[in-house]
Amino acid sequence: MTKTRRGLERKWPSSTSPASSQNTINQTTPTNPRGKEGLSKTKAIMIAGFRIWMSVILMCIGSAMLSWRQTIFFSSLQSDLSPTADEWAPMESQDQEQPGQREDQSDQSDDEYGEREGGRTAYFRQPKDGTIKSISLLGERNSGTRWIYGHLGLCFNHTIPVIRSLSRYKHWFQYDDASRIPPHTLSVAMFRDPMTWTWAMRAVPHHASVHVDLPWKEFVAKEWTMERLHKDEAWRDHQLKHNNDTGRICQENFHYNEIVSCLTRPYPEGYWGPHRKHRFSQHQPFYEMRLNDPTGRPYGNILEMRADKIHNFMESATYSNVEGFWHYQYESLLKHGTRELVEKIERATGVKRHPRKCKVYEPQNRRKRVMDPEFVDYMSDHVDWRAETLIGYEKPNHSATESAK
Repeated sequence: MTKTRRGLERKWPSSTSPASSQNTINQTTPTNPRGKEGLSKTKAIMIAGFRIWMSVILMCIGSAMLSWRQTIFFSSLQSDLSPTADEWAPMESQDQEQPGQREDQSDQSDDEYGEREGGRTAYFRQPKDGTIKSISLLGERNSGTRWIYGHLGLCFNHTIPVIRSLSRYKHWFQYDDASRIPPHTLSVAMFRDPMTWTWAMRAVPHHASVHVDLPWKEFVAKEWTMERLHKDEAWRDHQLKHNNDTGRICQENFHYNEIVSCLTRPYPEGYWGPHRKHRFSQHQPFYEMRLNDPTGRPYGNILEMRADKIHNFMESATYSNVEGFWHYQYESLLKHGTRELVEKIERATGVKRHPRKCKVYEPQNRRKRVMDPEFVDYMSDHVDWRAETLIGYEKPNHSATESAK
């Protein structure tokens, strides 16, 4: 132990021991006033730079928070207006349509029948310039709403919310409810020629669960409903027992007598699966009953439902918070392009389209659609042309069957 301690003492002589070395350094290091002054200036510059940098960061965070709050507000508003929007996602989340691409993917032609030059009727409710703060898009299935919704979203969603609903989701009957319609709304309704629309609905009957894969004669004549399932009835009974209320208890705020199905997914567990795959949202049936009929009677066919839907969309021009109403023909926007529509929205909102994302669609030339002449003549005899006249469609003045001979 003594040898080890002496060895260590030999390695660290008194003149060079750590403690004495530190003392020597402290004693021999000169004091440089200019160095301290330079360090102080450097420190002051760094502090000032840090404060400026933090100010910029805080301003950016504040701006981002404001933008985030606005986004959350409009997102929550849209969510409130369409509480089951996620349920319809399979319809809306497909690849964005390119210019002129149809919701019916088999459709590669222009619409031939019933179009009036100009693509719209005279009845527009024009808003005052610069007053519109929200745009609501309406339109039946297979009417081009996905295309126009995406288009207007790219053009204006950076400043003005473009919403796929008014008081309900865009496809369905609307009703006047100020709590569900954003203030200063422009309502834009999309329509498609009744013959080509019905032809497309037969091919792609979204949410029409018992109308899938039917021949056209059966499709257009079949009652527009399905048998109400047990889960619907159980839900109604539950509401009667616990709430004593049969008000707006169904999806999209419908009353029980206004829709089949009341529930979004009424089929029993295990009904759908690998053994039975659903198509065109069959698992989410949505048959609207006769409008303003408390007995809950169904429409006799799809054409009767369409006529009431036209009247309903047109009446939305008078709803609370709606300050403007326009309606357009889908096929006409393809033929004439969307420049007029975009420019009108710019005037109504007082804001410009997005300089990079907004690409106006130019007019397109399409080949004429080929449809069964017997179908065309049947439609000519059974469509409600008084309702169609409101949106610019007229009955053909010739027989397709005779013309085909």
